[in-house]
Amino acid sequence: MKKATVIRVVSIIAILSVGLFGMIFLSSAEKHSNKKEAKADVRTVQVTNLNYEDITLEIAGNGVIESQRTLSIISEATGKVLFAKNDLKNGTFVKKGEVIVKIDPREVENNLYSLRSDFLNSVALILPEMKIEDTKVYDKWYNYFENLEISSKIPDLPEIENSQEQIKVSSRNVFTKYYAVKNQEILLSKHEIFAPFDGYIESGFVIENSFVSRNQTLFTLHDVNNLEIAVPLIIGDVNFIEFSKNPSVTICSENREEKIEGNIFRKDTKLDKNSQSLNVYVTFNNSKLSSYFLPGNYVYVRIKGEKLKNVAKIPRHVIGNDNYIYTMSEGKLGRSKIDLLAMQDNSAIIGNTISPDTKIVTTILQKPLIGMNIQTLEEARQAELDKNVEKELEESSLASN
Repeated sequence: MKKATVIRVVSIIAILSVGLFGMIFLSSAEKHSNKKEAKADVRTVQVTNLNYEDITLEIAGNGVIESQRTLSIISEATGKVLFAKNDLKNGTFVKKGEVIVKIDPREVENNLYSLRSDFLNSVALILPEMKIEDTKVYDKWYNYFENLEISSKIPDLPEIENSQEQIKVSSRNVFTKYYAVKNQEILLSKHEIFAPFDGYIESGFVIENSFVSRNQTLFTLHDVNNLEIAVPLIIGDVNFIEFSKNPSVTICSENREEKIEGNIFRKDTKLDKNSQSLNVYVTFNNSKLSSYFLPGNYVYVRIKGEKLKNVAKIPRHVIGNDNYIYTMSEGKLGRSKIDLLAMQDNSAIIGNTISPDTKIVTTILQKPLIGMNIQTLEEARQAELDKNVEKELEESSLASN
């Protein structure tokens, strides 16, 4: 009985001992395994080196092309339309100096001839008196009278030399009738409308034989040669433009294939409170009437900016909060503060504040920890290559044994 009890106790102790040793062994193996994983936790990243140089900035913007000159033409005469180019349909192109609209002038012409006749009579009435009193003054007015014609514009009045001559001229209402003729000549000129510049017509249609009245809007003329673009820029970009040096400007079509050169014409002096931007106005001449650069087209603009010395260009996405970037030093992740000067498309321009041999991490890291182990893509490939070579040597050694 006692012997059986002793055997049972010994068995229990043996079982407990084996379990304890098993737990210790497994715990040791787990710790060893964890140490291996910690040692192998090295992030692979891409890096780039700094290259300090002199860089001329290029300020990028965009905008919609507008005509520099847009005129609304209003009729200053009343009457029947004798001629209207292409019935003033939208898109009609006219050249500078070309007749666009002609309104029946006959009534005004008749009134003008009547007024000129009255003026000639007034001048003729003062000649006999002047001939008696002053032959010199008479010769002057007689020569003037000989040049007067009812069908032609009257020339400017002779210069009045003394008060006696002025009294003679005024007493015959010469001045009154002279200016009445001049006003009628001006009114007659309103019956023909000439294009002040090359452009396209925008109109509600005015056809021949229709009737127009004074102050009626006939059409709007858009200059298609001299154009401008309002380019909104942030203040930081505006400050890098040297306006006094008339910087060059390149205008690109929306597909970026067609280009044309322009100039900065002016800039606003008031900041847009919503966008916190300032409009810079770029002008250019579309003399070839390229369809890519007609009013209404959306275009991209690149303005030559200031030249920055001893700066470097890096990808803009690597810049974190408070202008910090991640770096790589001796296989560890670090962080450095930079002097951010400007943004250029997908790049950032920084000042020479960190060492040129600094390796900048361009890979976007998830939960980065300063001091964590990192390696470059090239280092990872080399490590994998070395591992494969070591494995091949081991297999070769085993095979030879």
